[in-house]
Amino acid sequence: MTQITTAEAVGSPHRRTPSVPSFTSIGWRSGAAIFAVMLVLRVIYAYHFRFDTDEPQHLHVVWGWAHGHLQYRDIFDNHGPIFHLLCVPLFRLLGERPDILIPMRLAMIPLFGISLWCIYQIGTALASRQVGIWAAILCGFYPEFFLTSSEFRTDNLWTVLWLLALVTAVRVPFTAKRAFIVGLLLGAAFAVTVKTGLMIGSLGLTAAVITGARWFAGKKPDWKFIGTRACAGVAGLMVVPCLVMSYFAAHRALEEFIYCNISHNLVPRAQNWQQIDAHFLWFPIFAVIVLSVLRIIKLATLDEIVIRRWYLVFTAGFYFSALKTFFPTLSRQDDLPVIPLASLVIVLCWFLWHRHLTSRPRLQSVMAHGLFPVFLAAEIITLVMTVPFWKDNTQRDIAMVADVLRATEPNDFVMDATGETIFRMRPFYFALEAFTKVRMERGLIQDEIADRLIATRTAVVRLDGLTNGAQAFVRRNYVKTGNDLYMPGQSLQHWNGPIPGSVGFEIAIPGRYEVVSNGDKEAIGKLDGTPLNGPRMLESGPHTFAREDKQTGTLIVFWDAALKRGFSPFKKH
Repeated sequence: MTQITTAEAVGSPHRRTPSVPSFTSIGWRSGAAIFAVMLVLRVIYAYHFRFDTDEPQHLHVVWGWAHGHLQYRDIFDNHGPIFHLLCVPLFRLLGERPDILIPMRLAMIPLFGISLWCIYQIGTALASRQVGIWAAILCGFYPEFFLTSSEFRTDNLWTVLWLLALVTAVRVPFTAKRAFIVGLLLGAAFAVTVKTGLMIGSLGLTAAVITGARWFAGKKPDWKFIGTRACAGVAGLMVVPCLVMSYFAAHRALEEFIYCNISHNLVPRAQNWQQIDAHFLWFPIFAVIVLSVLRIIKLATLDEIVIRRWYLVFTAGFYFSALKTFFPTLSRQDDLPVIPLASLVIVLCWFLWHRHLTSRPRLQSVMAHGLFPVFLAAEIITLVMTVPFWKDNTQRDIAMVADVLRATEPNDFVMDATGETIFRMRPFYFALEAFTKVRMERGLIQDEIADRLIATRTAVVRLDGLTNGAQAFVRRNYVKTGNDLYMPGQSLQHWNGPIPGSVGFEIAIPGRYEVVSNGDKEAIGKLDGTPLNGPRMLESGPHTFAREDKQTGTLIVFWDAALKRGFSPFKKH
């Protein structure tokens, strides 16, 4: 790479000649208008973009903290606690409302804004303000980044802390104080999610590779500089995790904290570890690329700012390749920290290429003024065509939560897969996310959902995402009432035989039941040999009902509290 001075790197106007087109120049008014459009779309998507299963899971944990439940001990979660704790005050302010995920999504917008600010700061420090602005714009409108960061999830705070650490790291000079701050931010990120270990490893590996390459090229390392910064960084890194672990140890939940954050997520042959295939080549291939690049460039003679650019490139590559190769399970939110770096690298490469096209002024002019706006337009069109912002895909989930609040009291249990109903305790400890299901398949966690439903007299179940055994139990002992919710009861039979007649049935969930026919009318007959006269307390076990009217049609024994609250076993949608 051609050596570039600091003045050139930051795009100083004194280094340009009038004949050279400025690099994709964008005025403050145009930039402000673009970011205003981005903000408006973020707000609209907060109201209309479908809810991901992770969102209510995180909010269920926030609800637990707000109601005195201790994360990991009382409520299962395999993420760090910092994000959830920070959201508790806003949750308390909003209260229990069916659409609570929407305002909680709106609260993610400042984190999105900080992420873009960090991208701008890094781009400015490594090249120019125009590089920073365009990298922030292109990253902000990139559909995967835009949509995933629109959701209520821990990864938004994780990404911000990561980018703030990089903003601090690229500052000159890199003092011991800044090294401590970088470590402090990464430690906080580790308390958000243990996936931060990949970031720390990528930063450390990149530092070792670059230092070794410069040493090999004849540039003797300053071991005092390296030692003081490393010690300061490690000291900062330990602060937040130690405080968090001390808190849970004081509440006698350190074992649960370690299990949920680390042990639970390490399952042999889980998803990405099931078999050896091409994805294991990501890291070796990138390592070969790095070694090849280091053979071409001469790190020992490059300016500090150029070295920092390569540091950014290598860090992004090591994180991405290590994620794809070594992480046990892959999800789109894991890409949030690397998309800003990819945007910076792309725009930075474009910036450098543009500056060296002085012999081809027409191509230079096209690159300077046309291609980035075309890319921006392509991103926006892809975004709105892939997920039309005018279609509201949240109402079904909001209606489901509203039904749960209407059907239950605060102390009632509600069974769902990962906490989608948000405001009620789950009778089964584990959330049925990817690692839990793998552990259950391998017999490491027992499927005790049916037993827990009986023991806690759980009256509302959301079927989607439950294990096969749990779903079979629910279909036998609950009836569907709409919005994927099931409540205690069962269909006796479609009555079209002689009258009188009798039918036997078995109750699994003890409670007060009513026998109703079409139209939710009370059936006429004898329940367990005595005339049915209103709701009846039925214990677990066999029962009989003898019908004495002359009507035909379906009979359903159904949870009485649900009938009184307006739910019907005859309305399925």
